[in-house]
Amino acid sequence: MSPRSVSIWLALTLMTPGLATSYNLKAPVVPDPIKTSGDVLTSDPNIICKPGYTQTVRNVPQALKEQVYQSYGIKSREKGEYEVDHLISLELGGSNSVRNLWPESYQTKPLNAHVKDQLENRLHDLACSGKITFQEAQQAIARDWQAAYVQYVGPLPGGLTPAQGSTAPATQAPTVSASQGASQVSGATPPNADGSCPATAPIKVSKSGIYHLPSGDSSYARTKAVNCFASAVAAQAAGYRAPRR
Repeated sequence: MSPRSVSIWLALTLMTPGLATSYNLKAPVVPDPIKTSGDVLTSDPNIICKPGYTQTVRNVPQALKEQVYQSYGIKSREKGEYEVDHLISLELGGSNSVRNLWPESYQTKPLNAHVKDQLENRLHDLACSGKITFQEAQQAIARDWQAAYVQYVGPLPGGLTPAQGSTAPATQAPTVSASQGASQVSGATPPNADGSCPATAPIKVSKSGIYHLPSGDSSYARTKAVNCFASAVAAQAAGYRAPRR
């Protein structure tokens, strides 16, 4: 579409109430990646796929919800306008950490919380049936939920592309040298003196820049960590990668 065509389209949108309502993409359609990077409680399918699992871990106090609204600059809201959503949903092993929460609109069109719910259900079904791992599902939805929707569900409603549906600033995970100290890497926790990681940040990062999970990774026990993270998503966001299989 030419610049002139875009200008005409925008003018028609402003003058035509029905058209403006159809593509109401007010923020936040996607979370701010600085405030909400995603956080994982577990990636174990034996835990997550157990019926009723989410009810055993759902715990977001109202005070924490208010903190999330404030961090996004939302000072007032109507009843039913937003939900404080988990970026990595509980049904995908996400946590109740503030790093995994953001105010998602129910009213934006054509993208909203209901659309993201469809993706969450689809990823849960795929992971519980063994077609993908929960780590893959968690990373996909944390990286870009709209792109994940296109990959695992189908075209976005309204014919949008992920770039069109995004209203938060785009960020790129920095490339970080594994030799850097933990204090220089965002989200990292220093390892213990023996190269192990504390229980609060069990993900080990090796000198080669690869992160290792405490379960399902044969290299984990012998790896001496240079950095530790609370989740695989946090390690990936800091520029590290999973082992190649």
